[in-house]
Amino acid sequence: MMHFITNSSLLSFKRLRILPSVLRSVFLCFAVLYHTDASRAQSPAMRNAQHRLTSDIPKPLTGQNNPNGIKLTLQDSLAAIEQLRASIGGLLSEHSKTFAHSKTSFGVYVHSLSRGKDLYSTNAQLAFTPASTTKLFSTFGALDKFGAAHFVETSVLTEATEVREGVLEGNVYLVGRGDPLLSVADLERLADQVAHAGIKRITGNICGDDSFFDRVTNRREYSGDDEEVQPTAPISALSINRNLITVIVSASAGASHVGVQTFPSSNDAFSFDVEATVHAPPKKKKRGAVARFGISIAEQFGQPNGKQRFVIRGTMAPGTTISKVFFIANPALTAADMLRKRLQASGIQIDGGTLLKQSPPTVSELATVQRPITDIINIVNKKSDNFAAEHVFKMLGGSTLDNPSPEIAAKDNHTVQASIEQIQGALREYGIVTTTSSVAIYDGSGLSRRNKISPSTLVRLLDRVQNAPFSNEYFNSLSIGGLDGTLQHRMRGTNAEYNARAKTGTHKNVSALAGYVKTLDGERLAFSFMFNGNAVWLYKGLENKLCEMLSNFSYFGSKESTAPLDSTSTEDSVSAKELN
Repeated sequence: MMHFITNSSLLSFKRLRILPSVLRSVFLCFAVLYHTDASRAQSPAMRNAQHRLTSDIPKPLTGQNNPNGIKLTLQDSLAAIEQLRASIGGLLSEHSKTFAHSKTSFGVYVHSLSRGKDLYSTNAQLAFTPASTTKLFSTFGALDKFGAAHFVETSVLTEATEVREGVLEGNVYLVGRGDPLLSVADLERLADQVAHAGIKRITGNICGDDSFFDRVTNRREYSGDDEEVQPTAPISALSINRNLITVIVSASAGASHVGVQTFPSSNDAFSFDVEATVHAPPKKKKRGAVARFGISIAEQFGQPNGKQRFVIRGTMAPGTTISKVFFIANPALTAADMLRKRLQASGIQIDGGTLLKQSPPTVSELATVQRPITDIINIVNKKSDNFAAEHVFKMLGGSTLDNPSPEIAAKDNHTVQASIEQIQGALREYGIVTTTSSVAIYDGSGLSRRNKISPSTLVRLLDRVQNAPFSNEYFNSLSIGGLDGTLQHRMRGTNAEYNARAKTGTHKNVSALAGYVKTLDGERLAFSFMFNGNAVWLYKGLENKLCEMLSNFSYFGSKESTAPLDSTSTEDSVSAKELN
């Protein structure tokens, strides 16, 4: 492959090397002092969080940390475990009437990773709807296939073999490989790289290539769901701005018609039908008069030219602005057109237009941006990001079809099928499941209610992943109780705070939590709690209480808690959003 690069960074480095030794010493001292001052300038909240992470986690009571030198017998250990089981069983039994009324089914499984023994199990082998704990499988599959050091690339390629006098004769292809976080700033970096390669003119088109994924971009469609649990933007190998477009309508003082713009902007991907005027509202409304002021922004589907069309109607008062967010219907075309604009802004003349086209087999690389896959996985697991999760899921089966017809490309969902097979294969390889029927996965985010997973399978995943080469990255991607992600406001003021690391799961009739926690003795536990029913507010509080019980457990006498059941755990209204 042919690479067009500059030597500016290399020259800068060489100049640094020939600095006199004294100047280099002064430079290094300044850098150290600056770093120290920057560290001191951290916000008190961040300093406290770092301190509490290391000092507030309960210290083990075993060995030299056992203040009274107590020696445990086998009977003592068994008695402590029986007491823990009784406490968990008693907590669940307290809400048996609510469970019956809300048609609740649940499974709870707790396993000691330190001792390889089960501490509690009820309905652990039954399969439940896991909600967003499904993301633990998607991210596990991605780290297993790609490795923690993998970078997700978005590239600018060309079929041209050379550039003569600044002229590139041929097409340029913006090729996506599933990065859900690709931004306008990334496109600007790509355009800068192309300009720095000395290109002044491109005779062909700027093509968007999203063929790394199949073109079934609707999550509901490829998961086979009967209902739209939560709408997601199109899942495309070439995405931009999380595939969201904001239409902004403004009424300037003195203007007769409204102005319309979008962010991000694109001429080739969007068109507008505007019949909205600017008028000052009447000072007094006559009795019985119909209000004529108001604006509507709607999307018009089925455009023959492939553009996404927006219809703006109504009347606005001078000096007012209104905006509305839509999903980008054609992300690859939009991204390609945005790159085209930025190439032109860099002084590059482009003779062709913008279109969707798969890059040929033989190409040269003009520019690339890379994103660590761990950056994406951290967002998926900590923030329970559904859009990013579906991209990670489809990355697993990502490949290129050889020039498929538009009809095949629109209906074929080979990427999803390959992703499911990849996850199932990794689960079998690690001994987490023995048959494909043990885990039913239809999407990567867990929005699908067709997904079915048992608590015991989840715990086996958490157990076996410890021996994987990416175990640290996987562990660090989980939300920390009371500190960050979807657990930021949960378990505060308990021994589970800064201790439990877990993945949440929430639908309007599902709540789940799976992860790790340490006991007072320093024993590492893996747990999975799954509740299916119509009392999510209760399930969240039970999950918090169960984590607190486990973090308070000790063979030398568990710490009792008199705190009431805490159900203040849902970050958003579950009825309004099904986020995590």
